[in-house]
Formats: sequence, C-alpha cells, structure tokens
Amino acid sequence: MLTTFIQHPAKAGAQQLNTRLLQPLTFAAAAALLCSTQLIAAPAAPAKPQLAWQESNVSLVNGQISIPIQWDMWWGTNGNQWILSQNGVQIHSAALTKNGQNAQNGSFAVPVSAAGSYEYIVQLCNLEGSEQSCTSSDARLIQVAAGSGGDTGGGGDTGGGGDTGGGGDTGSIPAPAKPSLNWQETSLSLSNGQVSIPISWSMWWGTNGNEWNLLQNGTQIYSASLTPNGSNAQSGSTSSTVTTAGTYNFVVQLCNVQGTVKNCTNSDSRAISVSGGNAGGGDTGGGNDGFDPWTDINVGAYPQPLKQNNVAHSNSTGKMVGGYFVEWGIYGRNYHVADIPAKNLTHLFYGFIPVCGPNSSLNDANPQGYSALMAQCAGKPDYTVVVHDKFAALEKSYPGDTWDQPIRGIFAELYRLKKTHPNLKILPSVGGWTLSDPLYTIGVNAQARATFVESIVDMIQTYDFFDGVDIDWEFPGGGGAHPTLGSPQDGAGFALLMRDLRLALDALSVETGRTYELTAAMSGGVQKLQLVDWEAAHPYMDYINLMTYDYYGAWNGVLGHQATLYPNPNSPLPGFSADEAVQHLLSRQVPAGKITLGAAMYGRGWKNVSNVSGNNPFTGTGGAGISGSWEAGIEDYKKIEADYMGGVNGTGANGFSLLWDDTAKASYVWNSAVGTLISFDTKRSVQAKGNYVLQHQLGGIFAWELDADNGHILNAMHEGLGHPAQ
Repeated sequence: MLTTFIQHPAKAGAQQLNTRLLQPLTFAAAAALLCSTQLIAAPAAPAKPQLAWQESNVSLVNGQISIPIQWDMWWGTNGNQWILSQNGVQIHSAALTKNGQNAQNGSFAVPVSAAGSYEYIVQLCNLEGSEQSCTSSDARLIQVAAGSGGDTGGGGDTGGGGDTGGGGDTGSIPAPAKPSLNWQETSLSLSNGQVSIPISWSMWWGTNGNEWNLLQNGTQIYSASLTPNGSNAQSGSTSSTVTTAGTYNFVVQLCNVQGTVKNCTNSDSRAISVSGGNAGGGDTGGGNDGFDPWTDINVGAYPQPLKQNNVAHSNSTGKMVGGYFVEWGIYGRNYHVADIPAKNLTHLFYGFIPVCGPNSSLNDANPQGYSALMAQCAGKPDYTVVVHDKFAALEKSYPGDTWDQPIRGIFAELYRLKKTHPNLKILPSVGGWTLSDPLYTIGVNAQARATFVESIVDMIQTYDFFDGVDIDWEFPGGGGAHPTLGSPQDGAGFALLMRDLRLALDALSVETGRTYELTAAMSGGVQKLQLVDWEAAHPYMDYINLMTYDYYGAWNGVLGHQATLYPNPNSPLPGFSADEAVQHLLSRQVPAGKITLGAAMYGRGWKNVSNVSGNNPFTGTGGAGISGSWEAGIEDYKKIEADYMGGVNGTGANGFSLLWDDTAKASYVWNSAVGTLISFDTKRSVQAKGNYVLQHQLGGIFAWELDADNGHILNAMHEGLGHPAQ
C-alpha cells in the first residue's frame, strides 16, 4: 500500500494584503499591517484519516448503486472539515467539531449510476479563514460492474430457463431480498495441496427465501433449505475445498421455490485468488515468512498518553486493577487500543474469544456474529478457539501498519501496547454470555477438553502478547443464555478444566520461560457460585474475578441495586451482593488473595416504575428497560454522569436525583416525576469496593467495560485501594 501524506500549502499571508496598502500610510502603520498579515501561519495539519474496509468489487442493481465511504482518525491533531473526492473531483464536504486529540470520523454514501473505476480519497482539513492544511487518506479504488438485471431473478440459473419454471411463471413467486456475502480474505494459499474457502452470507431485512445455493465459477456446488421468518434476517455458511491454484468466483443465490417454479436473487460476485504456496495457519498467524511482530511492527505511536479524565496512579499495593476491552468496541463505540489507560492497569482482558462447535445462543442473539464465527471455524475441529471478527482482530489498518503486514488490526495494536507496557498482563477471555455453549461440553467431555486446551496453547504461542487465559463460562450448572444447558456435573467439570489448563500453561512456561496466568470470570451470586467445586478448582487458578454486578436489571420487574457491595435488609433476593459472594468463597477454602471484585462502568435501569412507597423506588415494581445508547436497559457510566448526575461530584440533573444507600454502599438516580430508576457504580461506591478489598485482603478489583468509562471509575478503583496519584 502506498502511504501518502499530502498537505495543501497555505496561501502566503502577503498575498492577502488589503488594497488599503495602496493608500498613504505612516511607515509604522504600514509596517504593523504588513507584519500582521505575514505572521498568519498555516493551521496545523490534522492526523491522517484511514478509510474503513469495504467491498472493492460491486455491481449496479437496476442501474445504480450506493457506495458507502467511511473514514476514521483514531488519535492526533483534529480537523474542522473533511472532504471526499471521487476521481480527483470533490463531491462532498462536511464540518467537524474538534475534540482535542480524540478520534474523529465521518461517512457518506456515494450514488453511482455508471460502471467503471472510482478512486476515493478523504481529506481531513484545518480551515482557518483563508488558510487551510489538509491530510489525505490513502486512495481506495472501487470497481463497479454493469450488473445484469439478474440480481432479482433473471438469468438461466435463477429462474429464467426451462429447468426452473422459466419466463413469466416466476412472477407469481416473490423474489427474495438480495443476499450479501460477508467479508472474508480474498487471497489464500494452498496448504499441503488444498485450502478450504469459507463462504458466509447474510440478508438483513426483506422478503425471505426457502433455499440458498452457492455457485463456484458458474456451477452450483452447494444447496440448502431455509425456513422463512417474515421479513427478518436470514444467513448461511458453507465452505469449498479447492486443490488447484487459480481464481474462484462465488455467488450466493437466495431463492423462493414452489414446486417446479423458482425465483432467485443473486449476491454480488466474490473473486477469491488461490496461490500455490504453502501458507499454513493463516487464521492464527502461522506461515508469516519470518515476520516477527516484536521487531517488525512499528511502535512509534506508543506509549499513548492517558486520555479523558484518567489520572496516573502508583499501584502501591500490587493488587490487580483490571479492565475488559471488547473487540466490537472499535465500531459504534469508537474505542480502540490506543484509548486504553494501560498505565493504570495490571490486567487487560480481551473479550471475547469464541469456541467452534454448538453455538445456538449466538445464532439466536446475533445471526451475523454466528455467520462470522462459522466462517472462522470452517475446516477446524469443534472445541477449537478462533478469533471472531478477523477483520477487527487481524486486518484493520492502524497508524504504523503496512499493507503487507501479516498481523494488523487490534492484535498488532496489542503488540504495541505490550511492548511499551511489558508489565501489563493481557489475557484472552474465552466465552461470555452468548459464547458459552461449547464450554458445557468441554467441562464434562475429556476429548473436547483436550482439543480446547491444545488450541488455547496454540493461540497463546501464535499471538504471544497474551499472558495466559481467562475463562468466562456463563455458567457452570446452568442459568446462562441457553436455558437447557447445565448439569450437576459442571461443577466438577469446571475444576477439571482449570486443572488441564494449568498443566498446559505450566508446560508452555517450561518452553518459553514466561509465567502464564489462569483466571475465570464467575457469577457474583451465591446461587451459581455454590455449584462449582471450588475446593478442587482454586489451587490451579491465579484469580477468581467475581462479576459483582448484574444482580438486578430490566430483564424483569424486580428492583434492586445492580452492583451492590452489601445486601440491604429489604433486598428481594438472598445471595445477591459482593460481600455474600466473597464470604461464600472464603468458606470454601479459596484464599482471599485470589478473589477480585467487579466494578460496573455502566448502569441498569427501569422506566415506568410503579407502586413506590415513601419515594423509595426499590419498594416499587420495574417497567421496561431504559432506552440505553447501545442496548435497552443499559447505559454507559460516562453518559449517566453527564446526563443524570450533573458531573462526577454532582447531586443530580435533568429531573434526576443522585441518591446513596449507605447499607448497601450503592448509588442510584431516581426521577419520581417520570418513574425512571438507574442503578450503577459511582466514584463513591467503587471506592467502597476498594476499601473492602483492603479490609478482607482480597486480590484486587476489575471492571466491565473500559469503553463505558470516562476515567472516573478507574480512578476510583485506585483511590479505593489507597493508590496515590502520581
């Protein structure tokens, strides 16, 4: 990739002299005016914008197509305007608001009605009066094909020939909406004489089909039936194994079939280039021809400064101060590795690493995510760990990356982070709410467990910025996203999993000379904790991260503090507090130093709370969840602080009062006029958790999740542990 840095030269100030200079002036006045114009400096050039990934080969549909152009600037000098050029001609511009050195971004959908090649460049600019300095992105070339009209049923393969009912007969059958091929690597290499090409597709909304077909170079190689579901999303995946080098063109057909009549809609074509080389292990970084990420990844932009309200603290206790970074946060949340306050963390947990195998919970909750996982798992054994969003983890370009760099994306950024913060422990977190289904088998099936453990070791060896593994099995014994999963054997199975992982990590330590940590994120409720064989499990573990949040939420109308430290005498459910969870583990012989508490960097809330007594909202009944920025019922702490608290030390805003339960050591905001209640951790409640850690000599404190904080919660974690600000 050609890297460019283009600045438009500012116009010389002397050229802007007012015509008044032609009139008689005193020498001093003339000199002053001349100096004032000549000293106008060009504004600072913004940091370089990066064009987001997109399909580079598209086709007209009914004579037109909209090409989405999106760009990001992750960190650096801001601009106040951006400009989009198509084939050298400016076609769009928009104003921007500067925000220090923080990220900026923009997007525009370009309508195109003619086939051809279209080159796009985004310029990020600083405009001050008549002066302008701009920085250009790399160019992006989009090839637009003419299309055939067959996208909605034309052509012999999709209903136009006698084999499928032909001609006007298809008019009585509605054509499905157009399927879209999901992103994938378009350049592959044969490994041991073959390569498996994963193909997955999605149709987000529109007329459903009851069959889908995959065409390879015009020949149908796969077909599967579908169950229509109104106008809701449909998706599918398969793989094609090829044994010779060449170019393979793939098209997915989404079809409606009734008897002998078929009406199909084609996806755009995807060309996959297969070379004859041996590039084994492409998904896990193998075959990188001597590439060493520790020396070959440019780390010039690191270490990054602390951002937002984060204040550097000295970890005088040596206790864990951890936080979760989520893979999907780089999209809507616009939160990147460069934003992580690494200087203030001892542990960074990367969420989430999925496991191949049965994943119906993911399919039900996120069909697009399920399709992405199936593409990653194509050709791999069940119970193998893989990256989930390959583009985000390994292929997205960040400042300092080169086009031919085998590892880019978040993982390259984590190499930069680890190299400049070598004491930071970075652990992949395996599982999570919708990705825990395979863990139920892994816990009780020795063969599945062996496959899983071997793949964990392989991932740590491949991406050796990782310092161990975090298991987020939600939950041994049941009660997770999949209502039918869970058995009494899970408690012992969890201990066996910890044993096998510890043995494997210790063996890896012998090879590498490094120490690897084994942690687990566990329910903060006694009801689920008591199902685990802690006496057998804890000797193998470094930390047990108690998720002391999500005790109550808008999944039902039961009201309570969602991140409470102590139970309140009026708490509706027993065992739902941090103190009760800690005391249970201590009673099960778990050493205090292995137990950590969880802080919530978000709140859970209800609206239309009714039947309240004495203006105490917890005496009432909850209604539906608050709207939330990303999910109903949930809101980021930083937004709660700004919109409902009136600042970190505020007492309330916009009709809300910030209140404190001194028994529970829990904060909440309440608007009695509209009946809205939000329960969340604040500076005060998190400091109380830190004090509790010290009082009971626990291992530390961690938080979910970093992108929802503005620095104040992480600062409070240090303050509660007595860590002095630097």
